[in-house]
Amino acid sequence: MAPAADEQKVSLDARGVLIMLVALGGIVGLWVNEFMVSEDNYPAGYVYQPPKRGKAAEPAVREPPRPVLLTVEDCGKLALEAVREYVERHPIERDDSAEITREETEDKAASEEEPAVLDDFRSRAKARDEDTRAAASSEEVHDEEPPKKHVVESEEEADEEEGVSAGQETEEEESAEAEIHASVQEESEEQQKVEKTRTGPRSRKHIAEVLGFAEIGTKEDKEEEALIESILKELKKLSVNDIEPMEKLYKFKDISTRLLGDAEIFNKPMALFLGPWSAGKSSIINYLLGTEHTKAGLKTGPQPSDIDFTIVHYADKLQRLSGTEMAAHWAFSSVQKFGQGFLDHFKGIGLPHPLLQKVTIVDTPGILDKRKIENYPFNDAFQWFIDRADAIYVVFDPSKLEIGEEMATLLDQLKGREGQIRFILNKADFIQPHDIMRVTGQLLWNISPLLGSSDAPIIHVVSMTSRPFHAGTPAEFFEEQELTLLEHLREIMDERVENTIAFARRHAVRVRNHAKLVDCYLSTFYKQKGLFGSKKKVAEQIAKDPNKYHIFEGLSRLTNISRYDLPDPQLYYKFFKLNPMYDFKPLTATCTYFKGCPLDKLDIAIAYDLPQLLGKYNDQTKLKKDHDKSMAGHAPVPLPTGQRHS
Repeated sequence: MAPAADEQKVSLDARGVLIMLVALGGIVGLWVNEFMVSEDNYPAGYVYQPPKRGKAAEPAVREPPRPVLLTVEDCGKLALEAVREYVERHPIERDDSAEITREETEDKAASEEEPAVLDDFRSRAKARDEDTRAAASSEEVHDEEPPKKHVVESEEEADEEEGVSAGQETEEEESAEAEIHASVQEESEEQQKVEKTRTGPRSRKHIAEVLGFAEIGTKEDKEEEALIESILKELKKLSVNDIEPMEKLYKFKDISTRLLGDAEIFNKPMALFLGPWSAGKSSIINYLLGTEHTKAGLKTGPQPSDIDFTIVHYADKLQRLSGTEMAAHWAFSSVQKFGQGFLDHFKGIGLPHPLLQKVTIVDTPGILDKRKIENYPFNDAFQWFIDRADAIYVVFDPSKLEIGEEMATLLDQLKGREGQIRFILNKADFIQPHDIMRVTGQLLWNISPLLGSSDAPIIHVVSMTSRPFHAGTPAEFFEEQELTLLEHLREIMDERVENTIAFARRHAVRVRNHAKLVDCYLSTFYKQKGLFGSKKKVAEQIAKDPNKYHIFEGLSRLTNISRYDLPDPQLYYKFFKLNPMYDFKPLTATCTYFKGCPLDKLDIAIAYDLPQLLGKYNDQTKLKKDHDKSMAGHAPVPLPTGQRHS
């Protein structure tokens, strides 16, 4: 036994002992394996040798090949492989972090060398096995030739066994390959689908399909335009004969900016975009028209980039018009009342785009609190466009959801038009997926108290730009929201006549209510005016405090008109300041023997003429019928294939 001092110098841990034992066991096992007998009394290392053609007719026997002798180097490599496998399955924890690092480095290097070592070992073993088989076959050449009958039977049996086994193996391999190919193809399709939405510029094909660009300019579209033109001309005639006389008698233009002229009747549907500064209004318009990063595109940027009202309309080629040129057009002639200061902030852009043949787009200045605009009436200009818009899109940035004083004033101007309004939460792919609902709820919480309806506002969460979505964002959800928004714009395009007639009817009702309200003021005036009293003082007193004389309440009871459909009494105080009350005629005094009563004509127009005109259009239009068929399932709804996830 060695001295105690020498034992301290030798530091063999449990792993070293284990490696030595396993290595010795591996070497012994390899040698013993050559002489172990299997169940059929043949050594386990022997292989089956089928009979050769033309040989002796002895039964097929299992002849042992020459023993394969392994060198010490080969045994060591096999032992090293066995040790590695054992250590990987049974790791030993060490407290020494430096030793762990060293062992991990060695294992990594060994694992890198392992494939080369195994390949070298297998190639040499295969070569030795081939040499053994060749030697065995050379010895069988000197044996006697077997009977032909037995040889044939043995060959047939061997071929049959080999064919069955080969067929089974081939079928299994083919089925496995088919499963692997199907799974790989499915994964690649999903990957391509994801990459399609997150790499390269996003496709705008769905915009053309939903908005029906291919249908614009066709024979059916031209026939539809001719029908619309004839219906609108009849509406204009009805307006001149039945609505305008009452407007002129009671000077409706002095109390309301909502008129029914040529611009309101014959103009294309108007889509109005408004909202805080740098919310993405101009970016959405550029995305719809495909003018991003082009000279025709609207100016965009993180800073307040635009302070103008911009009309984007159709033209045969790109053109830019000043405010004075735009005001000379019949559709926008009435904006001249806002003065030259407004015209300096008013411009137009003409583009040869199919969408602009069906709709006019208006981009507005971004709302910025504490901005001083003294050279033109900012809110009145907004009100002019709001009154004429068929669709109003209020755009918000997820990072700027607060509602300032200016924005609150603008939302107050939208009361009564909740059916036309759509709120857009743009740049939504900048939000973390788990924060999307929270941000949407915050926007809903901020805007709901400022609207005049108890219904929840409609909010579209989108990212309308050609750049790919940010990684990790719900791209399919954004695509569905965008499609819903595009469908709303398509409805505005298709329902031009319905919306125009509905606007004309609402306008006629407002004119009738105004005339009846003025008549109530006059009735009260004649009752309160004495024989020697001052008519100016009496008229001013009635106009200043109409609630004292129950004017609005009496009108609601007598004519079945809702109090909420009547204007603010303060407006009539200003109206009678401009137009003295005693200068108007009572409704009964406006009737003549030959022309009849203007109020009766207006009532007939509201109750019969306008609904009949709408029914006439619905009976003749093909667009409405095609839409009804598509909704009933007789024709496909024009939605993009492969992108609608519902």
